[in-house]
Amino acid sequence: MNQSSLRKEATDLGKLPAAMSRMTDIWSFIQLVETNHDVKQITDMTAKFCLQSDSAAVNFAAMDFLGMNFFEKELQLLVDRNKRSANRRNRTYACLYELIIQYQAYKLPGNEFDRQINRLQVDFPEGKALVLIGRIYQHFHNHDYHMIGYYLDELQDTIMLIKDYFMRVMMGVRVDKLLFLYHWKRNELIIARKHGRSILNHTYLPGQRAMQHYKMGLTYLFDDKIASFSHLAEGSKMAKRYNAECLVQMLEKQVLPIVAAYFGIPHAYLTDDPLALAYIEYQLGEVGRARKRYPIWKAEKQTAFYKFFYGLIHHKKDHLVASYHQFIHRHKDFYFSRFPMYAIQEMDNSRPSFD
Repeated sequence: MNQSSLRKEATDLGKLPAAMSRMTDIWSFIQLVETNHDVKQITDMTAKFCLQSDSAAVNFAAMDFLGMNFFEKELQLLVDRNKRSANRRNRTYACLYELIIQYQAYKLPGNEFDRQINRLQVDFPEGKALVLIGRIYQHFHNHDYHMIGYYLDELQDTIMLIKDYFMRVMMGVRVDKLLFLYHWKRNELIIARKHGRSILNHTYLPGQRAMQHYKMGLTYLFDDKIASFSHLAEGSKMAKRYNAECLVQMLEKQVLPIVAAYFGIPHAYLTDDPLALAYIEYQLGEVGRARKRYPIWKAEKQTAFYKFFYGLIHHKKDHLVASYHQFIHRHKDFYFSRFPMYAIQEMDNSRPSFD
């Protein structure tokens, strides 16, 4: 069957299974269906293709596509299928993929993650790239962001050896995500946003684009209200459209209400999140209600953000200072450290003068 006939068959949903049986890579499938469908349809159809394909190559790459687009249940099905595969490469990649998921979800300690990765015989570029990314995740988890430079050249050279075009693209997106985070934490926003925009250009990874809009919105908190809201709203819209439920909840219940209050429009979003409500009440001048809603408990064990909000709402400079030092010294986060720093400066400037 020639390419034009196959394209016609692929775009006819009634004949889609017949077309899928002849596909051996995800990008070819996307190209065949993209003419007559929107991104949502293409993404859903590609997920279906990943689940129905008998091709070992498709099953292999499908884990990346499903994972990158937040098809969590489908991803688990493919991981389990690949772990039973007759193909050793598929089995190894599935085990590696599962280890990284568990590590990122805090279900696997770093030393156990190391031990299990070292047991795997990874002798193919996709696996080697994922191992390197896993190593970077470990350093980032420990806030050693500078360590990305130690791995970056080897990682980029390894990705270039990947033959499957779409897998190479997805690995490249992972590198941009890492570099975005690295430069964002260092308050190098122009470079960070450059890597962020690169991620936003990947049409058929809408899950990653939704997440990146959210992160891009946060990079504009201190300098551009319109850009910040624009990215956050687009991230929320895309997360709803592409069923990224965890991202939807985080944006709708916490991020957007808090950011709206921060920008002086506290009634813009409804929420039942206690932290968001406390901050909104504080911005409305209802400080007593905010303080009752945001009591202290074992403050020394809380996050830098908790200490910031507590210090702000209760007017406690020591908590703001603790938040600042935690952002700087423990998290190496020079961007968000600006929140407690500005709050401390405002507190100092608002003290009465006795001159």
